[in-house]
Amino acid sequence: MAVGGMIGGGIFSVLGVTVALAGHLAVGSFLIGGAIAMATAHSFAALSARAGRSGGLFVYLHNAGFPRAGSYISWLLIFGYLIALAVYGFTFGHYAANVLGLPWLFADGFAVLILAVFLAINLRGVGASALSEDLVVLIKVAVLALISAVGFAHFSPERLAPLDDKGLAGVIVASASIFVAYEGFELLSYDYDDLVKPRWTLPRALFLSVAIVTLVYVLVTIGSQMLVSDDVLVAQKEVAFAAAGQAALGTAGYWIASLGALLAASSAINATLFSTARQMHEIALAKELPGVFARSRAGLPVTALVFLAVFGAAFAMLPDITALLTFGSAVFLAVFGSTNLLACRVLSGFWPRAVSGFGFLACLGALVILLVELVLHDRATLVLIGVSLVSVSALRYAFVRRQKSDPVSDA
Repeated sequence: MAVGGMIGGGIFSVLGVTVALAGHLAVGSFLIGGAIAMATAHSFAALSARAGRSGGLFVYLHNAGFPRAGSYISWLLIFGYLIALAVYGFTFGHYAANVLGLPWLFADGFAVLILAVFLAINLRGVGASALSEDLVVLIKVAVLALISAVGFAHFSPERLAPLDDKGLAGVIVASASIFVAYEGFELLSYDYDDLVKPRWTLPRALFLSVAIVTLVYVLVTIGSQMLVSDDVLVAQKEVAFAAAGQAALGTAGYWIASLGALLAASSAINATLFSTARQMHEIALAKELPGVFARSRAGLPVTALVFLAVFGAAFAMLPDITALLTFGSAVFLAVFGSTNLLACRVLSGFWPRAVSGFGFLACLGALVILLVELVLHDRATLVLIGVSLVSVSALRYAFVRRQKSDPVSDA
């Protein structure tokens, strides 16, 4: 489940953007992102064991005596999942338009359509939305492995010369900009109560999933760069992996790569809608979200599902994948940084605190680098992020004030 969650919006979405920023050293960006994700996985594992229950960061902060921070972070995290849904919808829309030979104008329509389809599926109940995640992940990884293997069969060091064509700064900026590709492993912490021997299973699942996904990203990136030039990957950044597939196996490879991307995006949309809507329902029952999200019909969090699908579709219509990836990366770097900081404060032992401390500093450093990059080169996205965060904060403030003045109305 964790591997599927990360790959669902990962390499299919970020390959072209990473190469554009990091050039021949694009794999370095994925290695840096993997190291940050691994430290954060350690923090989630330790905090989950300490809490002994499902709930994620919202529960961890409340248990540690930081209820206000937990409530605000829960709002921010839900916003992050909205952006993640937008990334998956954007990816599906552009791969669908590309494979059908339609103008990019149709991509927005396909993005809205796929979110509407999975909203309808989830509204039919758990049985309808419970796709075989194991099979979906297997197909995705098989597609990635096939294209990458063909690329490695044509391995030539000269294609990556000079290695530092974009400089080390580009590698670091890329690792921060595409960090959203590692979002997904933390969803396992919401299912702690459903795991067999969770204190044993969860840490291993988290560490193995991050390691596997990092390896997949590295192999796919190198394999793709062996098949097509960086210029092609950058020019077709929305559908870069389809270009690699076509170079590997011709028309068949193009269709296989596109199918893998469509399947990956679809399963990620389904999983994110399913888990996030239920998380919103639980938080609303704790009176930390508006009461409307606590309502359900036939056991389904209908309001939360509709909210996520509608606003995810709205953000999916942003004109550039880079803005969405940057947006999502900023949110999850902030949330994961908070997780690492909390773990550093509450865990005992030098090494557990040191690993979490590294994760916090790495997340903070990546977030600062990302914001500086936006100030210098993309102020429009920075303004969008700022307006969105101010809006989330204002809505949260208004909700708290309303609760204090009329506590019964949200019950």
